[in-house]
Amino acid sequence: MGLLDRTARRILDRLTLAVRPSATATRQGGHRSPVLASGVEFADHRAYVAGDDVRHIDWKAFARHGQLTIRQFEEERDARIHVLLDLSGSMSRGTPPKLDLAKQLAAAFAYVGMRQFDRATVMPFGDSLERETRPLRTPADLPEVDRFLASCSAGGPTAFTDVVRTLAQRTPGRALVVVLTDLMKPEGFQTGFRTLGALGHELRVVHVRCAEDHEPDFSGELELFDAEEERSVRIRLTRELSAAYAAEIHKHIESCRDACRRAGGRFVDVPVEMPLELALRRAFGGRERAEVRA
Repeated sequence: MGLLDRTARRILDRLTLAVRPSATATRQGGHRSPVLASGVEFADHRAYVAGDDVRHIDWKAFARHGQLTIRQFEEERDARIHVLLDLSGSMSRGTPPKLDLAKQLAAAFAYVGMRQFDRATVMPFGDSLERETRPLRTPADLPEVDRFLASCSAGGPTAFTDVVRTLAQRTPGRALVVVLTDLMKPEGFQTGFRTLGALGHELRVVHVRCAEDHEPDFSGELELFDAEEERSVRIRLTRELSAAYAAEIHKHIESCRDACRRAGGRFVDVPVEMPLELALRRAFGGRERAEVRA
């Protein structure tokens, strides 16, 4: 069975990714504003989306099939969606593991992107930007996404500023960038979010978390292993130290949330204990509801 069962796909089929034209436009045109220049050739049709120029509706196709479609030309550029998936060691924690939910959400964003005829790319990262899928265009590519994500495992540190730098070099155009992460690194994310916003990307951060991240359920003399730095430390965990840790984590997450919003992005929290149906709706909607097709 794939990462998204029939129920999940049914939910996703009612959702669309609302993308600002300015976040994906090129000099030749953007996702919602195809440019027709002299000499360009007809390439394909795609479904009409609210906001498209009605002058490019294929009325003959509408008369035949009863569906609004847009004529695409070679110079039109689809919205690109980059799904960045955190594979750092801390993503292995939680019940179920945070990475399991993050993989399902990565497949969901890719699926909706492909269904809208956007170019979707899944990009795992740790201390660098790992291998990535080829640009995916249709829901028929979903099994390829499943196979790719099945090969991903958690381990090692995170260096998000380096990841963003590599992304900018590898894919210079603007895009919708979805970051699926637990944010369990004290530095790098805030700078990375600000850089993505400055580059003109539209940013969505999905904070995948587990209870252990915020409120460890152990105490006393302990030897703790840092899953990202791969080193051990001996401590005596008291109530006071637990409270101080929880306060620092809260401060860090709020700092990341603020950096995302200042970059013009959307930030949502999704706990691993949440049922997948609710997790999908929260990830796509956040505080503002996602667009829903009638």
